[in-house]
Amino acid sequence: MDREQQKAMAIDNAIRYNQVVNDELQMLDLHAQMEEERRMTPPAIGVEQIKKATEILKKYDEGKANLKKKIINDEQYWKLRQWDRLYEKDEDYKPTTAWLWSCIQSRYSDAMDSYPTCNFLARQEDDKAEAKKLSAIVPVILEQNRYEETYSDVVWYMLKHGGCVQGVFWDMTKHGGLGDIEIKKVDYLNLFWESGITDIQDSENLFCTELVNKKYLEQMYPQTVGHLNTNDITLEKYLYDDKVDTDDKAVVVDWYYHKFQNGKKTLHYCKYVNDVVLYATENDTEIPKRTEVDPTTGIPLIIPTGEAMSEKGLYDHAQYPFVCQQLYPIEGSLCGYGLTDIGKDAQQQIDVLNKAITENAVVNSAPRYFTRDGNGINEKEFLDTNKPIVHVTGNLQDNLQPIQANQLNGIYTEVLQQKIEELKYVTSNQDVGNGVAPSGITAASAIAALQETQGKNARSSNKALYRAYRDVVYQVVELIRQFYDIPRTFRIAPDIMQGGEETYETYTNQGLVPQPQVIQGINMGYRTPEFDIEITAEKQSPYKKMEQNELALAFYGQGFFNPQMADQALGCLQMMDFEHKEDVMLRIRQNGTIQELLLQYEQIALQSAQEVAQLTGKPEDAAFAQQLAQGVMQANQMVMPQSSGVSRPLEGVEQQEATHMVKARNQARESTQA
Repeated sequence: MDREQQKAMAIDNAIRYNQVVNDELQMLDLHAQMEEERRMTPPAIGVEQIKKATEILKKYDEGKANLKKKIINDEQYWKLRQWDRLYEKDEDYKPTTAWLWSCIQSRYSDAMDSYPTCNFLARQEDDKAEAKKLSAIVPVILEQNRYEETYSDVVWYMLKHGGCVQGVFWDMTKHGGLGDIEIKKVDYLNLFWESGITDIQDSENLFCTELVNKKYLEQMYPQTVGHLNTNDITLEKYLYDDKVDTDDKAVVVDWYYHKFQNGKKTLHYCKYVNDVVLYATENDTEIPKRTEVDPTTGIPLIIPTGEAMSEKGLYDHAQYPFVCQQLYPIEGSLCGYGLTDIGKDAQQQIDVLNKAITENAVVNSAPRYFTRDGNGINEKEFLDTNKPIVHVTGNLQDNLQPIQANQLNGIYTEVLQQKIEELKYVTSNQDVGNGVAPSGITAASAIAALQETQGKNARSSNKALYRAYRDVVYQVVELIRQFYDIPRTFRIAPDIMQGGEETYETYTNQGLVPQPQVIQGINMGYRTPEFDIEITAEKQSPYKKMEQNELALAFYGQGFFNPQMADQALGCLQMMDFEHKEDVMLRIRQNGTIQELLLQYEQIALQSAQEVAQLTGKPEDAAFAQQLAQGVMQANQMVMPQSSGVSRPLEGVEQQEATHMVKARNQARESTQA
C-alpha cells in the first residue's frame, strides 16, 4: 500500500470516527432532552384522579354493607358472644355452649391434616428439568414466607366467614433490597371490589386498605406531612375485646386497576392516603437503563434495559395479586357462606333452650318461700345454711309457705338434644368423624366405612382450599419469572427414596423466560414455558397413611414386585384406581425390563460357556458350563413373598383384621375422645 492510499485511509477513518462521536453525542443530547420532557410532564395520577378513585371505593363499600355485618356477626359467634347480638341491653345470665365452635374446630383439624404441597409437571419435553427445579424450590419459598401459618389463618377465616383472600405480592424490601415474594391473608373488610361479581379478576377497580401509623407515614413519605389530620375513608371494625385506638392511624389505600396498552391488558397500581399520591405506576415514566463506555471513543453510552412502569404496569402477569375462594358459593358475591352462617340458628336455639333448662334447674334445686311481714323469723339465720338453729318469735304456723316451681317436661331436654344433633348434621361434624362409634356398631370395617362417608364434606372443603392454593402457586411462579433475574441459593431437602443428601441449588429465571424455538434450522419465534401443577396433601391423617401402607404391603404380598410376574401385575393394576398408580406401574415395568435383560445376559453367558467347552474339550470347562447352567436355573426360581395380613377370604370363615390396624384404630379413637 503506497503512501497516498494510507493517507486516504487515515482521512476516511477520521471522518468515520468523528461521525460516530457526533452520533453518540447527539444520542446523549436526545436522552437528556427526553429526560427533561419526562420531568416536565405532569403526573398521570394526581389529586383529581385520587378523588375519583375514592368515590369508586365508597361506592364499592356501600355494595358490601351486608357482607360486613355478616362477617362481624360471625366473629361474635366464634368468640361465643352471640348473646351480645341478640340482647345487647340485657344484663341477665347468658350461658353459651361451644357446639358450633367445636364444629368449626373439627373441620379446621381436617383441613390442616391435609396441608397441601405442589408438584410441577412440564407441558413440553424441554421443560422437564425446570419443572423438577420448581417442584423443589417453590415449597422452599413458601416455607420462607411461613406459609403454613398463613394457610392456617386462611382456613380459620374461610370456615367462619365463608371465604378467604390471599395476597401474593413482590416485596422490594426483603433480603436487603434484593426483593422476594410475600404471601399474606387479606381480610374481606379491607378489600373493596365491584358489586355483583364472583371472580375478583372481573372487577374494574380493586382497593385494599390498611391502617398505618401516621408518624411512620410522615417518616417514609415526607409529602404526607400536614395531610393526615383527617381520614376520608372509614373502615369497618370488629368488636374487639380490648380497646383499640385508631386515632393515630391513617387509612392507606392500594388501588389496582386494569388498562389496555399496546394491545395488551396491563395492571396498574397507585398507593395513596387521603389526597396524597405515595406512588403510582403511571407516574413512573423513567425507563430502566445501564451505562456503558464506548471503548473506541470513551463516551459513556446510555442503553435502555426495559420498559417504564407506566408502559408495562406493576406485574407482567397483569392479574390482581389476590386469590379468592368461597366455601359454600352464593351468586353475586366473592364471599360465600361459612359454617357459622349454616349453624348459627341451631346454636342460637340450643343456647336459648339451655338457658331455660338451667334456670328451671336452679329454681327447683334452691327452694324459695313466701313469708308475711313481721313473721318473727330471723331471715338472716334462715338463709344461712351453716346455722344449725334458726331463732323465731311466736308461732311458726303459716308464717312460711314454699314457692311451688313447675318442673320442665322431659320433652324439652329431648328437643335440646335434637337441636344439638341437627347442628352436628348440618355442619358435617357427627360423632363418627371424631372417632366415636355409633351405638351397636363394633366392626372395624363398618366404622371405617362410616368415617369415610362422613368425611366427604371435609374433603370437598379441602378441594376448595387446594384450588386457591394452586392459584397462589401460579402467581408465585409468575413473580419468579419476572423478578428472579439474579441468582439465588436454596437449600433442598434430601430425597429419601434416592438416598441423597441435602443439596444447595442456585436458581434464576432463565428457564422461565421466553425460549427460542428452532425447528429444523428454522426460527419459529419464542415460547413461554408453562406448567401444570399437581396438588397433593403434604400431611395426611394417620388412618390415611395406614391405608396406603396396607395397600403397599398387599401389593408386595401378592408378588406385584416380582419381575417374573410383571405382566400379570400390570394387568391387575390397569383395572385399579388409587393415588400415584402410574408411579407403581413404572416401577414394575422397570423391574420387568431389568429381569429380561438379566435373562438375556445369563443365556449369552451360558451359551458362551458351552461353546468354549465344546471347542476346548476340557473337563473343567464342561464342569463350569454345567455349574453355570445350574446357577441360572436356581436364579430363575425366585421365591414368592408370603402375604402378611393379606389373604384370600375363605367361604364360611370370618376374616379378622390385622392386629396393627386394630391398634391404629383404637389409638385414633382414644386420641379424639375426651
